[in-house]
Amino acid sequence: MKILSKLLFYLVLLMIGTMTGLGQNQSGLTEKDNVIAAARALETAPLDKNTAKLTEPALRWVIETKDISLIACGGTFTLFSDKKNKQSSLMTMSYMIGMAAYKLENPNKDESAVQLGGLETALKAYETAVKEKPKTKSDQVEALLVKRANGELAAVVNAGDCGKK
Repeated sequence: MKILSKLLFYLVLLMIGTMTGLGQNQSGLTEKDNVIAAARALETAPLDKNTAKLTEPALRWVIETKDISLIACGGTFTLFSDKKNKQSSLMTMSYMIGMAAYKLENPNKDESAVQLGGLETALKAYETAVKEKPKTKSDQVEALLVKRANGELAAVVNAGDCGKK
């Protein structure tokens, strides 16, 4: 099941990359610094054109690099990948870049923490995007926000059993 979810995850990411026309890093940052900056930009201004300039090369680097490896956990990924979620593509990109940024900033953390870091970035991107486009709310993601507010998000991620490589 993990292999299937990983393949599905990367297929979605490649589709996002194709749709966004992945570009080169023109920000002058190192690739690793750009990934971290892109994660923060996704959290604060996910729909901004300047964010796209950071996320496009960051996503390409995350997909192509051998410096870090990510596990696309179906237990985490499916929490927001519902077809009814109009922000699903944004959240998928934010999840992947968020996991990479978290791993770069916290290289000794376990996989559950990396999954949680990616999910947190995806949720922040969703919240900010929904403020600009309120009609894109997702009941499934809104339920996750309630779990986060109640301190239950880590337990949800841990239930996905993605802590092993």
